[in-house]
Amino acid sequence: MKYIFGPIPSRRFGLSLGIDIIPFKKCTLDCIYCQIGRTTDLTLQRKPYVAVKPILEELKQILKLKTKIDCLTFSGSGEPTLNSNIGKMISEIKKITKIPIVVITNGTLLYRKDVRNDLLEADIVAPSLDAILSFKELNRPHNKLNIRNIIDGLSKFSEIFKGKIWLEILLVKNYNDSETEIKTLKTAIQKIKPDKIHLNTVLRPPSENYAEPLYWDEIMEIKKTLGKHCELIIDKKYTRIKSNTKNTSKTILEMLKRRPMRLVDIASVVGIDKKIILKELWLLERKKIISYQNNWWKLKTN
Repeated sequence: MKYIFGPIPSRRFGLSLGIDIIPFKKCTLDCIYCQIGRTTDLTLQRKPYVAVKPILEELKQILKLKTKIDCLTFSGSGEPTLNSNIGKMISEIKKITKIPIVVITNGTLLYRKDVRNDLLEADIVAPSLDAILSFKELNRPHNKLNIRNIIDGLSKFSEIFKGKIWLEILLVKNYNDSETEIKTLKTAIQKIKPDKIHLNTVLRPPSENYAEPLYWDEIMEIKKTLGKHCELIIDKKYTRIKSNTKNTSKTILEMLKRRPMRLVDIASVVGIDKKIILKELWLLERKKIISYQNNWWKLKTN
């Protein structure tokens, strides 16, 4: 499959079948914590980067297999709302399956009416809003993006969207964890009115080594400030996972240089959660460094 991957276990969405409709690392932001790496094409230009037809063809093949899938998730190599075909894709997918559709987005383009309209048929939209005061330092946006316009766009979308909005905040040490920043975020959240707020922190190797996670107790304090709709999408053992995944990709590649391996074999050596390893494997596959066939992962050869 060229555009569809998974299903991958997700703490928020269950077994999520990913739909990747953007060329690798084309985004409106260049977040310091991004697990995929630095943005290579920082843009606000919407284009039909992937056509509707190949997405539907691949999805129909997957659906024939009767694989257990909890949701179809637009996410992957970049910001999915940059694809001007996303609205048509969602509409056409609705005609062939009742599986809920999720759009994971950084929310930066929802100030545009056409983007808001494109996402109206989705079941869940999961935008991110990490910071207000430190937006430029943490998210490194395209120079034409304005945080106030982004918040207004999220608020306008909330007013017309009939599905669920699950807002994610990814916390980075010394960037968006101050009392002033959290209070400013809370004010913005009250305007947006999401159905849920999901708190996260730096779990996998970030694009910048100085992007560090918060401790559990620090996250719990922020959760109290943000209120009853706030949930943690990490568990208390995340600090152990963070320390073990610092060089996960490098470790996996070293193992695959010796011989092809199954997920269970890799997990037994690396010693961390299979879900995290699976996401690392997927990232390496999207970068065309490794390949997957018949339950075996192997290094690609030129």
